[in-house]
Amino acid sequence: MVIAYIKEERLNNSFFQNFQGMEIGIADNNYIIAIHDKDKKSIQKRLVKKIYKQKIDAIVFSKELEGKFKDDICEMLKLDDNINVKMINGKKLMEYMEFDIMKYILEKQKHSMRQEDIYIIFKRDNSLNLNFLVRFIENFRMTNIVTNDIARLKNVQDNLLDNENILISVSNNKKKALRRAKYVLNVNLTTEELAKYNINRNAVIINIRENVKYSNPGFEGVNVNYFDIKVPDEFDEKFEQMGNNFDLVKLYESLLLAENFGEASTEKVYEKIARDEIQVKNVIGINGRISDEELERVG
Repeated sequence: MVIAYIKEERLNNSFFQNFQGMEIGIADNNYIIAIHDKDKKSIQKRLVKKIYKQKIDAIVFSKELEGKFKDDICEMLKLDDNINVKMINGKKLMEYMEFDIMKYILEKQKHSMRQEDIYIIFKRDNSLNLNFLVRFIENFRMTNIVTNDIARLKNVQDNLLDNENILISVSNNKKKALRRAKYVLNVNLTTEELAKYNINRNAVIINIRENVKYSNPGFEGVNVNYFDIKVPDEFDEKFEQMGNNFDLVKLYESLLLAENFGEASTEKVYEKIARDEIQVKNVIGINGRISDEELERVG
């Protein structure tokens, strides 16, 4: 997989004239593209042409290019049916590290998984690998699964019934299923879909695939939509060549894709993340980083 890391850099006039507003470098068979004057449509069009010409499969935008510039490029890419480019947004790594994120929150609240119940909600999606449930089922006191995909859940239950210490509850009652939930893992519901459920007013809701703002009347809990990571020095050094203004979560996710871990089993990816010693540094909500005090408040 070929990945482009796109950032903004101020170039001197002669450089700008020579490279028509863009400088392209190569690192580990991927491209680092520095652009000048992101608001110029002519530069945006040249960038899209480069993406097509270099047969780029995925893109990581630097922090200053998130927002309108990224949206404009995405819209331009959609106009050409021959271009199929993945936008790396960090959400796939969040999916792989959802258990680690939950563990981080519980540690901040000084609670033990073995003494807590977890509520996991997801809608029917045949591409969703339900093996991710195993780590939660094996480590929490009880796992409560809320879904409209009851049939697929039966296979998971059948595989675990031999262990008498495993407790699983399956439901899809919108009024009652999440009413007592302290910890909710929302895998793939949107804000509108999640709003149909009554959720404990002090719950911690971790939203994996969608950025969600659950704000039903009376809710005083926390919405987690993203996270930060800590990486060993060797990765900091590796990522320096891309530039200083990239999000570490997206950079590490791009590394997994570049090494073809996107095609690997979830267990292999879990092993890779553990081997690389990737750790959760912070969790991020609607208004930015969620403080330890805020997590303790709802604990």
